[in-house]
Amino acid sequence: MKRLIQQAFILTIALFLIPFLTNAYTGEVVKKIKAPGSIATGMTYDGQYIWVADRGEKLLYALDPQTGEVQKKIQSPAYWPMGVAWDGQYLWNVDVKGGIPLSENYNGVIYKVDPEDGTVLHTVSAPTNTPRGLTWDGKYLWCLDNSKDKIIQFNPNDGTTIKSFKAPANDPRGITFDGEYLWISDRLEDELYLVSPENGEVILITEAPGKFTRGLAFFDDHLWAADSEEDQVFQLKVRDGQQYRRTEPHRARVTFTHQVTNFGPGMVKEANVHIAVPRDRKSQELSREITYTPGYTNLVTDNWDQQTAHFKQVNIKPGKTIKYKMEVEFTTY
Repeated sequence: MKRLIQQAFILTIALFLIPFLTNAYTGEVVKKIKAPGSIATGMTYDGQYIWVADRGEKLLYALDPQTGEVQKKIQSPAYWPMGVAWDGQYLWNVDVKGGIPLSENYNGVIYKVDPEDGTVLHTVSAPTNTPRGLTWDGKYLWCLDNSKDKIIQFNPNDGTTIKSFKAPANDPRGITFDGEYLWISDRLEDELYLVSPENGEVILITEAPGKFTRGLAFFDDHLWAADSEEDQVFQLKVRDGQQYRRTEPHRARVTFTHQVTNFGPGMVKEANVHIAVPRDRKSQELSREITYTPGYTNLVTDNWDQQTAHFKQVNIKPGKTIKYKMEVEFTTY
């Protein structure tokens, strides 16, 4: 009786690192401009200027998005100005301290502000005690609460909550609406999140441009982010048709061995071994030509377009072992 035992997949990996691949190059910095003031905390766009709220100076700055030059500045009514939003006619500015200079006071209010002279047109209690970011969706305002990790949509007239759901991370700071989705920045994770306004479902995650990204704005098909630690306002790519990006390249070598042994008692008339042929992919790139020992008989392509190296061996005597080896070097991302 003939027996054939194939000791399959003896795999020696000199170096193997899991590839990293993102679905889109969202978050790539296009340009950056110096932030005004000392602690940029909020940002919005009024169709002409980028408005930056600054907690240190207690001012609202209007910047030229092309040059970063300050075109005007008005006094913020907030004691600790945070998020700022534009409703098409007026600015809205969050005060996380509720206008009271007490360290223990967190009783957030939101001011409607005339962009011409800073006149307060309306004041409403925030729907939560510690509001941070602020944005306008065309009808309602949205704010973030980093102590409760919440995203809240509310009526700007009286502060009534329309809906709320959990933030994607534990320290949300910046928020903006791009016409379809919400963008959220988180301080602890240093990440930006694309979020569904319906239920808070996270659609995309990418790196924030700095270590304390607070203000966010969206216009001209770009995301803008103000970072108070970097003291910069960043213009970021959102959608550019590029499906992925490669990061953190690592060189690796794989030695793959397939062993066939005839334990007898008779001769094995024919043995066929197939080893999948590695190829370039989005997450890996071959560094040099693949080597096979011994050389393969021929290459075969299956129904799923996977190519294999075919080794055919005939008349294998009892007690004989044959090893088929493939070696490949590549870079993973």
